Amino acid sequence: MEPVIGLIIFIGILVLIIGLPIRAAIKSSDALRRAEEAHSRIRDLAAQVHELRQKLHLLEEPPKAPLVPSIEPGIELPPSIPVRNLAPIPDKSEVHAAPPPLPSASSPVLPPPIPTPKPLAAPAPVFNIEQFMGAKLFAWIGGLALFLGVVFFVKYAFERNLIPPAVRVAIGFLTGAGLLIGGVLTHRKKAYAILGQTLCASGTLILYGVTFAARTLYHFPAFGSVTTFLLMCLITATAFLLAVRLKAVVIAILGMAGGFLTPILVSTGQDNPFGLFGYIAILVVGLLAVARFGGWHFLAALGAGGTLLMQIGWFARFFHSGNYAQGNAILIPMGIFLGFITLFVIAGWRVHRLKGSAAFYQLGSALALSAVALIFGFVFLQYGSITGRPFLLYGYVFLINLAVLAAVVIQPRLSSAQWIVASATFIHLSAWTDSRLTPDLLPSALVCYFVFGLLHSVFPILWKRFRPDLPPRHAIAGWIPVLPILLILLSFLQLDQVSFWVWPALLLVNLLLIFLAVVTSSLAPVLAAIFLTLVAAALWLFKMPTTSASLPPFLGVVGGFSVIFVALGCWLAQRFLPNSAKGDYRLSKSSDYLAAALPISSAALPFLLLILAIARLPMPNPTPVFGLGLLLALILLGLAKMARQPILSLAGLGCTLALEFAWHSHHFSLLHALLPLGWYLGFAMLFMVYPFAFKDAFKESITPWAASALSGIGHFLLIYDLTKQAYPSSIMGLLPALFTVPPLIGLVFLLRSGTDSQIRNSQLAWFGGVTLFFITLIFPVQFDRQWLTLGWALEGAALCWLFNRIPHQGLRYVGIGLLTAAFVRLSFNPAVLSYQERSSTPILNWHLYAYLIAAASQFIGAWWLKPPHDRLSQFNLRGILCAFGTVLLFLLLNIEIADFFTPSDERFIAIDFKVNFARDMTYSISWALFALGLIMIGLWKNQAGARYAGIGLLAITLIKLFFHDLASIESIFRIAALIVVAVIALIASFLYQRFFDHEQKS
Repeated sequence: MEPVIGLIIFIGILVLIIGLPIRAAIKSSDALRRAEEAHSRIRDLAAQVHELRQKLHLLEEPPKAPLVPSIEPGIELPPSIPVRNLAPIPDKSEVHAAPPPLPSASSPVLPPPIPTPKPLAAPAPVFNIEQFMGAKLFAWIGGLALFLGVVFFVKYAFERNLIPPAVRVAIGFLTGAGLLIGGVLTHRKKAYAILGQTLCASGTLILYGVTFAARTLYHFPAFGSVTTFLLMCLITATAFLLAVRLKAVVIAILGMAGGFLTPILVSTGQDNPFGLFGYIAILVVGLLAVARFGGWHFLAALGAGGTLLMQIGWFARFFHSGNYAQGNAILIPMGIFLGFITLFVIAGWRVHRLKGSAAFYQLGSALALSAVALIFGFVFLQYGSITGRPFLLYGYVFLINLAVLAAVVIQPRLSSAQWIVASATFIHLSAWTDSRLTPDLLPSALVCYFVFGLLHSVFPILWKRFRPDLPPRHAIAGWIPVLPILLILLSFLQLDQVSFWVWPALLLVNLLLIFLAVVTSSLAPVLAAIFLTLVAAALWLFKMPTTSASLPPFLGVVGGFSVIFVALGCWLAQRFLPNSAKGDYRLSKSSDYLAAALPISSAALPFLLLILAIARLPMPNPTPVFGLGLLLALILLGLAKMARQPILSLAGLGCTLALEFAWHSHHFSLLHALLPLGWYLGFAMLFMVYPFAFKDAFKESITPWAASALSGIGHFLLIYDLTKQAYPSSIMGLLPALFTVPPLIGLVFLLRSGTDSQIRNSQLAWFGGVTLFFITLIFPVQFDRQWLTLGWALEGAALCWLFNRIPHQGLRYVGIGLLTAAFVRLSFNPAVLSYQERSSTPILNWHLYAYLIAAASQFIGAWWLKPPHDRLSQFNLRGILCAFGTVLLFLLLNIEIADFFTPSDERFIAIDFKVNFARDMTYSISWALFALGLIMIGLWKNQAGARYAGIGLLAITLIKLFFHDLASIESIFRIAALIVVAVIALIASFLYQRFFDHEQKS
């Protein structure tokens, strides 16, 4: 009995729910129709009144008055024209200011003219909120409320089993079909169009819900997979036809809302992903069709939003409970996410072919779905059963990338999505590498890294090929292939040991990136890739065991990559430098410098890796690493000649010397000295001979000749240390004498060839300076300690002499610098007193010749600096050098006095401030004599500086005499000091008197 009662109640409620809103809608529509008819009648009456007023105005218009000609002063009118009461014509201000004249009694009084009314324009439609709410909004809300009421009542009846399942389904289909038929019939009358649209939308929703319930809830045999699919397709097609036919977007919106709410409202809590998302897919297909043919493209975005909510809700509720992370079950959620992305991309492509930019909503929806799908990909990183299958995981991620790239190709306005998805994928790969990478998974990881780089390397190429009409808006994509190299670097940090097969992967990525650089004309990523590849080699080096067996594979990788990068870099430089085919390698733009930097960095940066290998690995035999260094140096020298970049020769010398010094300081052994000696001599001769072998190519350059000259100095330091340790000798001064020969030969060669020019003078200056350096170096090498200072002083004086022969400013600067260094070392270095023990004969010690030679070098250097070369800005170089020499002589004077009075049992000279009457007297007398000598020289040469220095020193001597000597010196010494100093002072006074008297007479 209960089912019958429930059925009766259900039918009664259905009648009330459907009948009352229909009657109310009909009444409101009739009222609206009557209001529109009344408004139309009022508009017609207004037009008729306007027409009558125009006719009345034409009938009552007065006749026009005769024209009166204007009369200028001095002009008489003809007698035929009577003139009555002619008055002057007022100006415009008077005309406008004067009131109108009053009518006279004789003039007829005419009624004022009726103003011409403006034609009535059609009244603009005014928004009537009452009309909107009563006719549209209430109908829409009523339709939605009808649907919800039916759904909730049905759900209530279902839960209490008031209606059998078959009856429920039948009633649902009848209700939905009735609403569809009623809506179509109602829409035929224009006045009931909105009502008809609402009824159709409600009927569509009910049919969706009943079909889904019959299949999912009741599992009726008649509603199999094929039957349900066809029925839903029929309902979708019906909704599509109605929405487009009736031009009612409300049907599509309500149909979409009901379609997405139906699974939620009638859910049984059972997991059925195929049924759920198959239904959602059909719903979305219908919605996309309606959006396309109806022109309501925003419906695609609404459909994507509903799909995302359904995906997130299903994932949160069933992913864990359904064990989708285990085995191949993960393919179900992955397939669902990818399927909907593909669906929206295809829809966007179809719309774009027909309507161009209208596909923005479909493709934007695809990107939104891709973003959420990629977020789910990050969630998958929490499950080891998924992360242990990188091909499965990243097959899913890369398919998302492909979908995004397809959307970008279809709609260029979405170009930023390409680097966004690439960045997100890079972060995903980095997170997986950091947390899940193992040695067993490394090959799979390398494949994934390479596919990632390949995917985003091919995309700019296809973009340029298939969209040549668009500007290159994907310059940043050229940097994306660098990301796989960073991932490989991360794998180096993550694993304790790295497989050798990582290098083929790195090579493939670099080749792809270089190929991309050719297509996109972007070279900066290639330079970054070279640097990162070398960083990877450095990380690999630190992962290697510190045994000699690690050296061959490391050198093989470094050498192989260097040669490949140099070759490809040269090819790219030839391709991108505009005039390289004509032999012109001048660099003018930033891209030119990038092109030139590729082969240079490929040959120079590996030297850093070789130095790291020397510091880390045992390497008693330098041949392997020096052999690779020789190859790289030859490459740099070859580039210096071919590319006409002479600075590379100096760079090659610096890199080679750094490599040699690194090996020498870490691995040199006295047992095997001949082999490194041969390498040092070979490298030295290579750079020495290089500019002479290609003299025609470098005749207008300075740098290769400077590198040739400096090669001797750099390698001398190595060979000297090697010889000193392995083959010590008492004639070590012979070594710098031998090194004097190559630069001297080069100097002679340059003197005999070429003509005088600034460049040739610079070349001569380098070889002449190095020759003098080795000549002066013979003394400090052969002797000891102080001879280093003497070598500086002699070298400085010699360079000042050479400057007179070869007027190159560098010679002058270096010479002055060496003389200054010698002065500072002898003046401010207390250790000079303990370099050697005292000799048995006072005064005749090493300080005598050291300070004398250094002072003489200062005076000779000043002598060779002839005007105008004696000035450096505001400084008088000759005066400075003479002052240095004078100070050195004064210091020598005090050192010799201290040496004479030092006790014989002392090994070194002692500067003692204890009371010693004879020593203090000697100091005072010597200072006074030195001051007198300065004054005499100043008077003789008319040098104010010397005179001032003598006066100052004499003043200091007098102060010392009166404040120190008179209080502490014994009587005889006191007297002697007073007398001698007094005589000196008198002599100085006499000399000054003569000097000034001579000036007055002249």
